[in-house]
Amino acid sequence: MSIRLITRPQITQLLPMGKAIELMREGFRALAEDRVMMPPRQRIITADGDMLLKPACLPGEGLCVKLVMTYPDNPKNGMPLVQGLLMVFDDLTGSPLAVMEAGGLTAIRTGAGGGLAIDVLARKDSHTVALIGAGVQARTQLLAAMESRTIKRVFLYDPDADAAGHLEDSIKAMDGEVEIIRVNDPDDGVAEADIVITATTSPVPTFSGSALRPGTHVNAVGAYQADRRELDEETMLRSYVVVDGRKAAGVEAGELVIPGIEADAELGEILTGQKPGRVDDQQITLFKSVGIAVQDAVCASFVLEEAERLNIGTEVDMTGD
Repeated sequence: MSIRLITRPQITQLLPMGKAIELMREGFRALAEDRVMMPPRQRIITADGDMLLKPACLPGEGLCVKLVMTYPDNPKNGMPLVQGLLMVFDDLTGSPLAVMEAGGLTAIRTGAGGGLAIDVLARKDSHTVALIGAGVQARTQLLAAMESRTIKRVFLYDPDADAAGHLEDSIKAMDGEVEIIRVNDPDDGVAEADIVITATTSPVPTFSGSALRPGTHVNAVGAYQADRRELDEETMLRSYVVVDGRKAAGVEAGELVIPGIEADAELGEILTGQKPGRVDDQQITLFKSVGIAVQDAVCASFVLEEAERLNIGTEVDMTGD
């Protein structure tokens, strides 16, 4: 029995953002059509962080389980905020097929989910982004936004000036034509934005809902615990609220749990025509993501297929025979 080990740089090579957004479209449609086996994720809370166990099976395409650790203080010590492993199995035989680095895949697939939400919900003439947060996920969220819309200006806010500076340099490297404006108050950027992205570890709202202009689209991807929220109640009440998975968001998204608000639709329900998307250019739309395992399943299946086709990764004999 052999498995393929696939590293973070290899995942980045094999899974470009444009393709990841296509895969999110497939995954969310499958969820809405009840073609995914995806039990609730399990969580272990430690003194300094937490571990999430996330299984999913899309019959005929893959069976996977992801173990991901989130330790908020790690970046202060030069370590990744998110670390973990993703294991892929043959859903017909149960044979293990691959082990992948999970942090990089998580960043790409979460960014891609946000990019798909922008493609589906944001106004077609959206060109300005308010980006709150400057970590790994903020970068991939913006990269996905740039895949889905022509972004000309980014209002960037993060209380950590060094982190904001590093992200600013990264954005300029991605597209030197994009104008970067650093703001000292996130509301200043929100008030000018067509698209607002929050990608933080903040336990409390990151901007005032009163700052949102009519027609704005909001992606909120940082919080995934019932007692934490990046968005205030005013933002939620002003918005058409779309989630990645209704069951998961209903118990894990503080933006919904704290004020007692229910989502209007799942993203997959809009893709399949079960629910409406944006109805006019004045509507405020909002995508709240807690991250669901079908996103991992569709991406991991594609990464493994490409790795086998291109002979990328390291084959390891697990039995020693």
